[in-house]
Amino acid sequence: MTRRELAAFATGAAGLAAGLGANVGKSRVEQRSLRLIARSDLRVLDRVWTTAYVTRNHGYMIFDTLFALDSKFAPRPQMVGDYSISPDRLIYRFTLRGGLKFHDG
Repeated sequence: MTRRELAAFATGAAGLAAGLGANVGKSRVEQRSLRLIARSDLRVLDRVWTTAYVTRNHGYMIFDTLFALDSKFAPRPQMVGDYSISPDRLIYRFTLRGGLKFHDG
């Protein structure tokens, strides 16, 4: 499954859930949950080590990245609040946005 297919699936699923009134009577946490049934077993969680699409898709749904690609494949800040690039394009400075939570607190 490519990123485009995953994005289309997620958009379609969200639209379907909203259109059918699937959120009626559910808690706020349940309303924000996206459930995905993968085509194969998730055997490896390290998306750098493996080339399995199921691992890559799981990683994109679980882990944040500094930048993400929009629908036109242009990079947009995801975890980054502010960034700057030196005139010679050799130094990149990133400031993370507020409110991010990490596994170690």
